[in-house]
Amino acid sequence: MKFQSLLNDYRYLGRIAEATRALLADLLEDQHLTAEQRRQLDATLAHLTDVREGFVLSLRTGDVADTSELEAIVRHILFDWRWLEELGLELLPETEVHLPRMQLLSFAHSYLALALMPRLPRQRVTFPNPKSYADIPVPRRPGEILARIEELEEVLTQVQGEERARLSVGSFRRTYGFFETSAWLVRDHMRLFGRMM
Repeated sequence: MKFQSLLNDYRYLGRIAEATRALLADLLEDQHLTAEQRRQLDATLAHLTDVREGFVLSLRTGDVADTSELEAIVRHILFDWRWLEELGLELLPETEVHLPRMQLLSFAHSYLALALMPRLPRQRVTFPNPKSYADIPVPRRPGEILARIEELEEVLTQVQGEERARLSVGSFRRTYGFFETSAWLVRDHMRLFGRMM
């Protein structure tokens, strides 16, 4: 049962990735966003929240060799909740423990997609030009990984806000390539899982 549940979660990651890649491909044709595409972007941004939380949960101080990089990461991931108090609201403690399974799975899968993107077979690349992601560097340090996650969030937020004119071709291409690689990984792994069952 647990393995089946994990497979279902993994399939969900593939559906998010494929739908987002298709949406970005439509935008290459300069189409306006439909209501369904807006809902898809909401789901994808929620997924990227899981990716970010998985990154935070899996990061160890030993992974960061440079103190200034560690300080920058901490500044990016700490949240200031004082604005709630200013509104007269307060956070109540949770009484239930939530296991971070989806966050860790989402981050692990995303990290693998970032690492494999430059090696995605040319015949699988659908971005118009160039037909390869080999020039996109693999983020290696935690600060670089967080910067890539933030870039994905920023690109999709700008797409959702109809601010595509502000997007650089490079950041759009990296985002497109990330979701294309992510979808390919799930399809490829699901084929392998199917043989095992």
